[in-house]
Amino acid sequence: MILTAALLALALPPAPLHAQDELFEEGNRLYQQEDYQGALDNYLRIREAGFESPGLYYNIGNAYFKANELGRAILYYERARRLAPSDADILANLELARSLGVDEIVPLPRFWLFRVGSWWMNLFPRSLLIGLTAAGYLMAAGAVLVLVLRPGAASWPRRTAVAGGILVLLLGATLAVRETGLGQARHGVVLAAEVGVQSAPSDDPALQLFVIHEGTRVRVDRSSEEWLEVVLDDGKVGWVRAEVLEEV
Repeated sequence: MILTAALLALALPPAPLHAQDELFEEGNRLYQQEDYQGALDNYLRIREAGFESPGLYYNIGNAYFKANELGRAILYYERARRLAPSDADILANLELARSLGVDEIVPLPRFWLFRVGSWWMNLFPRSLLIGLTAAGYLMAAGAVLVLVLRPGAASWPRRTAVAGGILVLLLGATLAVRETGLGQARHGVVLAAEVGVQSAPSDDPALQLFVIHEGTRVRVDRSSEEWLEVVLDDGKVGWVRAEVLEEV
């Protein structure tokens, strides 16, 4: 019962979200009229009210892109991808925005086990993952109910209960990890035009290792007061001031 309620809570949009529809539609109307700042103002009011969705982040990214704010466009495309990792439109716009960045970073090859894990975590859209988990739960619960009411029933209810239980465990764990971000790396996008990356949390020019630019995505490994240790996709490591980026 608790699992059912949790899945319903995830699947259904928050009731107050309907009150934001007008802002969203007005934002879309302004965007079509090429009033990108007006559209952005409406979208951000929805976000500031505490709501998020792939569509909202995607539209915010588009408005920032049209307003020539590349770093914030990439930031919001990344946020949209976090919620809908397989969405073709989000991936296409993210790739386009990244191609306009200054930094050309060649990612290090990833260990195959990490690639498989990433593929599995992003395999199902969120709504499908919730639906499959709920279906597994109902299948297992129905089969157990048959076993309780008819103890001498054929073996199919047992097999069905086991299959449903495996589905719930496998897909439920995947859903929980995606929803909570448990064990997932923190990422950020550089919003400053140009940032010197230091070998230590210090502004000393002698400690500068290299420079990165607006729109570059980094992994955030740890923090020290006003500084963050970041890792680039090519393996370079260094420290930047926390104010130069925003976490996805």
